[in-house]
Amino acid sequence: MPRQVDHDERREQLSAAVWQVVSEHGLDGLTLRAVGDAAGCTTGRVAHYFRDKNALLTHARDVMHRRMVARIDALGDFAGPRERLRAVLQEGVPLDEERRLTSTVWAYFLMAARTDPVLLAEHVVRHESWIRRVTGLLRDAYAVPPDDLELRARNLVALLEGLALCGVATPELYPPDLLVRAVDNQLELLLGAKE
Repeated sequence: MPRQVDHDERREQLSAAVWQVVSEHGLDGLTLRAVGDAAGCTTGRVAHYFRDKNALLTHARDVMHRRMVARIDALGDFAGPRERLRAVLQEGVPLDEERRLTSTVWAYFLMAARTDPVLLAEHVVRHESWIRRVTGLLRDAYAVPPDDLELRARNLVALLEGLALCGVATPELYPPDLLVRAVDNQLELLLGAKE
């Protein structure tokens, strides 16, 4: 009797290979063959699941988003909404190997999305989801929410994205402790010193 193939598991393995290839070789190195090599399978198997480079990248971006959401959802309880906001924001910067890999894949995806309408549409959906989450967390963190919560959320997200890019491009200039201090400093500016 033939063995049942878990197609979702195969896609996850191929996504992990995409992450590896993008992290090590950038988008120029992302080919079906390179992913097959990294996953230990044939190019034909990769092509069975993903028709081209953009399909690989889109799926890997989706996996990245789901992993980040799962990490955020698993953060647990905090002393208050400000502490929760801080912890969630720290998921958006490269403080450890997992978040560094996430930030690297995100950066390459963002650059590819600049010139590809399909990838850009995917980016906009995920970006707006992140803005809504941060806006909700800011609403909870303020005793009386200001009228410009969404603008403040967008400012925070822009800071995180800039820190993520700097953290993966020049980690020696933007080590994790500096990234944490930068996030904390911005929160203090937005919310005021902790009482």
